[in-house]
Amino acid sequence: MAWQLVVSHTDYLLQLSALLRDPVYRGTHIPRGSGEPVLLIPGFFAGDWTLWTMAGWLNRLGYRAHFSGIDWNIDCPNRTAELLRWRLEHIQQADATPLIIIGHSLGGLLARFLGSTFPGSVRHVIALGSPVTRPLRIHPLVHSTFLLLQPLRRLKGRTAPQCGSVHCSCSFNRTVFSPLPAGVGFTSIFSKQDEVVDWRASLDPAGDNREVSGRHLGLIVNPQVYRLIAQVLSLYSQGRGRRETAAPATEPDKNGRETVTKQAF
Repeated sequence: MAWQLVVSHTDYLLQLSALLRDPVYRGTHIPRGSGEPVLLIPGFFAGDWTLWTMAGWLNRLGYRAHFSGIDWNIDCPNRTAELLRWRLEHIQQADATPLIIIGHSLGGLLARFLGSTFPGSVRHVIALGSPVTRPLRIHPLVHSTFLLLQPLRRLKGRTAPQCGSVHCSCSFNRTVFSPLPAGVGFTSIFSKQDEVVDWRASLDPAGDNREVSGRHLGLIVNPQVYRLIAQVLSLYSQGRGRRETAAPATEPDKNGRETVTKQAF
């Protein structure tokens, strides 16, 4: 229902207020980086400006946060992924170290696509509230908004009629839900209170799934999320962590269904 999306903005303000008072935001007892590059990708209908708080925090911790160059993430994901490829190459011209990519919602899918397509350039992907498995279970109003933007996308260039559906034959749609290559780690941070993405769609059987509380929009300023990001960065930024050793937070129960087995707090 639409009211759920309105509540998300209230939760964002509450999470931001909690973050600014939390020791994690000040970097207290948080592992420090050594200049490792981190690429941030915003969610649907959002831009780099939504990740300013996270970028500043990462820089203070000693990492080098890079923005995606996206003002409004409303274009065809396949076309956006191509632009992000150029961004990835530009960052690596200055630093040959494989990147860690953090993406929110659709940004997490774009980050996963980059990890699948350019495994030599990506060390680890962190997705915040992203539907990483089929079927694509998202709020119908969000999906309708995506489809309503089709005419605007066509003004910017040719777009497949099936863009945004499971039937699209583009490279993005064919790749994004595939298993990541060996050596590229994946962490999915999700909330069962997420009103935009069904939390079950955020569980990657081969990934490291971490549960937090809070709503979808607030994940980008959620203190629990920041604490988890700091843990993952400290493990993977220096290459100490490997995808094949990351402990998944889900396992099949006796009926073959996935059950959450690890929680953030």
